Amino acid sequence: MKHSVICIITFVVIGFVSCEKTSNGYKYNQGSLPETPVNLSDFNTEYDDFNSSAPTLGWLIPFCFSTNRNSSGEEFDIIYQPMNVNYDKSSGKLTITNEYANWGIYEEKYEVIKDGLNAIKTTGNEYGPNLLMEYVANEYIFTLLYSTDVGGKSQIRYITNKNSDGFTEPADVEFLKSEFDDMYPTFNLNKNKIYFCSNRDGEGFNIYYVNVNSGKDYQSVLSDSTEYEIFMDTSLSGTSDDKCPFIFRNVMVFASNREGGYGGFDLYYSLWENNKWSEPVNFGPSINTEYDEFRPILIDEGVSETQTMMVFSSDRPGGLGGFDLYFTGIDSN
Repeated sequence: MKHSVICIITFVVIGFVSCEKTSNGYKYNQGSLPETPVNLSDFNTEYDDFNSSAPTLGWLIPFCFSTNRNSSGEEFDIIYQPMNVNYDKSSGKLTITNEYANWGIYEEKYEVIKDGLNAIKTTGNEYGPNLLMEYVANEYIFTLLYSTDVGGKSQIRYITNKNSDGFTEPADVEFLKSEFDDMYPTFNLNKNKIYFCSNRDGEGFNIYYVNVNSGKDYQSVLSDSTEYEIFMDTSLSGTSDDKCPFIFRNVMVFASNREGGYGGFDLYYSLWENNKWSEPVNFGPSINTEYDEFRPILIDEGVSETQTMMVFSSDRPGGLGGFDLYFTGIDSN
């Protein structure tokens, strides 16, 4: 694990451009996130690093992502590193590192994630992690959703450490299985639907959902062997490939190579309004390029009151090699 500071970005917050301190003693009352993507170089290598997951916990985030670094580019595994997001209200500097630093009290609690990730490694590719966290009886409970193609087609599996001393053996989410590729599961805000992408209709990837029981915990929902009806969300899906859905509050972000983009896969967002998803909107040229932008996630890291951090991957020029992880700020409204 590297221990260098990957990015230090100084922001002048509107309304506090003078050198005087604010009423609470700080020069800068709140931070802001960059409007153009910044390379998360501490987390990147010359190989492909993408498909991230990061539960919202504030400034210290358990960050998981897929990479083929461990096999020198041959196959993808999911790895864990801490993401330490720090905004210094005295200097106005935003720093993101992959070390615990002053959050060392959480190291033992978070490092157990590595045990689960070691358990899911196969000779195939593991993609699209979605790390879910619960805090029960003063303990952090981790449930990881992901997909693996070790059997040929990508299938969605999960592990959890809720009811055992360690993590359970990887298990299929039976009601999401098909003979096609099923990937990138995400719960909606109310936890009564699971969205994912699949090519089960035979014409590229579309976004699907299944209704589940929000009154049950994650483990009970995912271990259910009942056969549920699967629906394609036609407001999100088109004739091209629509992949990597991720839901944060009332916002879904995803990747698509549909017409009207800037080239390759672009990032889009949709809002949950009036009990349906709105028409997807391209994030525009400040984020998307002629290259591929892929697997976006959203994190409330506590830096800005008006922005949300979006992390995604891209093979644009200027990175360390292959796909790199980037972050940027998007309007929370």
